[in-house]
Amino acid sequence: MVTLVTGGTGFVGINIVEALLARGQEVIAFGQAPLPEGARRAFAQYGSKLRVVLGDVRDGTALDQLFREHRVDQLVHGAVITAGVERETRDPDGIIDVNVRGTVRVVQSAHTHGVGRIVYVSSGSAYGESLFTEQRLFEDLTPARPVSLYQITKHAAERTALRLRAVWGLDLVCVRLGSVIGPWERDTGVRDTLSPHFQLARRAATGQSARLPASEGRKDLVYSRDVAAGIVALLKAPALRHTLYNLSSGRSGDWHGTLTDWCGHLKKVYPGFEFRTVSADEPHDIFAAAKLDRAPMDIGRIVQDVGFTPAHGPAEAYADMVNWLRQQA
Repeated sequence: MVTLVTGGTGFVGINIVEALLARGQEVIAFGQAPLPEGARRAFAQYGSKLRVVLGDVRDGTALDQLFREHRVDQLVHGAVITAGVERETRDPDGIIDVNVRGTVRVVQSAHTHGVGRIVYVSSGSAYGESLFTEQRLFEDLTPARPVSLYQITKHAAERTALRLRAVWGLDLVCVRLGSVIGPWERDTGVRDTLSPHFQLARRAATGQSARLPASEGRKDLVYSRDVAAGIVALLKAPALRHTLYNLSSGRSGDWHGTLTDWCGHLKKVYPGFEFRTVSADEPHDIFAAAKLDRAPMDIGRIVQDVGFTPAHGPAEAYADMVNWLRQQA
């Protein structure tokens, strides 16, 4: 079984690649940049089971060659530009080209070459303004009200992929992720929103102190290893009752206000790390994408249909992240 992961050298993609390799699968990691050195070291044990191919999802010819040469059996499409306002201002065409047209090109190549199960990796951001106005987010009940180009393109790519599923008879499913934290996050140049957890780890590793905001918006966080395990479960499920699934921790309340806890864990790896929470009128140097509370994503559908339950709350995630940081040192 050969699985192609587009965006496979990025944050979420590396976690998916790692999970597939651990289950004995052959994996092609397709991305615009090589794997980071830590991932190359970690994955060396898998030898030829992992192939890294550099390329661009906007290049339909290269995609056709990739599918043809590697005889891809299943696909996880995760390549994306996670755009902020500044990138929207200077390069709206690039965002749309990668996030929507790139999705069309990847799915079309998969169809042409007879790929089986396709998982399109979307985002809870596709809910748009409903993230901040609803009490709980349900796949088919909560209205999608995207505003930013990232939100708009994720929703548009979902709907496009599902339309192609219908007209081409594809075995395709979309999965909306919560706010992901965990191993292998880094600044790839196409992720304009880096998690506060990564920002803190980077400051700790480089000997900088941190000033935490007086308050942080409640987010529906999910650990990257749980995201990878959930996507693998969707790939393996023999039949799926739905075409859209939320994938988050299901424990959003547990994660609120845990940045201070994370800083305490960071001191286990970087004893000299200093941090404090500033008052409301003081500047802070750790930034989040939104200061408003974000509604939790209901994960009952993926639990019921696939039998998948995330394994990590804050305590388990932070302990694992500390071990991972130590291995990277």
